[in-house]
Amino acid sequence: MNRRAVLALVPASLLALTACSRAVPDSKAPAPRRLTSEEADRMALARFAVYRRGTGEVTATIPSGDRTITLTGRVDWRGHHGYAELRDDAAPPARELVHWNPLGVADHPRWTGGLPDRPPASGWEFHPLRPHSAALDSMLLLLLHLGADRPDNAQLLARSDARWLREDRIGGVPVMVAAGPGAADAPAGSGRLGNTRYWIDADGGLLRFQARLGGEVRWATAELPRTRSAGALPAPPEQLTRPTAPR
Repeated sequence: MNRRAVLALVPASLLALTACSRAVPDSKAPAPRRLTSEEADRMALARFAVYRRGTGEVTATIPSGDRTITLTGRVDWRGHHGYAELRDDAAPPARELVHWNPLGVADHPRWTGGLPDRPPASGWEFHPLRPHSAALDSMLLLLLHLGADRPDNAQLLARSDARWLREDRIGGVPVMVAAGPGAADAPAGSGRLGNTRYWIDADGGLLRFQARLGGEVRWATAELPRTRSAGALPAPPEQLTRPTAPR
């Protein structure tokens, strides 16, 4: 089997961003099991359902050492672009605006006014995405990849080490909680679960996503509420769209 093909939910190039972990037995939780064909069908639709939203609201919490960063904003999954306000609970706490795309991040530090429909025209700083060294950048990149322009391969997912974990509810909506395919270097029979989690409703809609990033023990969590399209994002700062943008 082509290992890269079964790791469709999180592209293989991004799996290195998540930490390695081993399943820890929990006597109160059902034992993880293989996906049924119906569950694999639902999981295969998850990223395509996100893509079909076009633009959607996202709230994420990202652990980074002894700090927690909260992101509140919107992502355009077709245009691969995000716009959000960040709050860092470090001492002293900090807030900033961010635009990002696969090339890099534009941030407006020391922001105090919420997420404006019209971002400021100046005061932006730029850096390339550093997903292998920064938990925040890892999550920014993963958020862009939660949408895909076609369903994943359900048959390969059913044969992979993706696992059903339990049933749950989000805002009264029944969802399946599933672990994504594990790390490519996980030995057969190791009991290691993937380091991504998906909360998927009966129609294949993705309502919550979790990932362990780098060496973090805590999960980074993104909430994707089922709402109508959030509308077009404001244009990013010009430097982020130039061919000479940070690489």
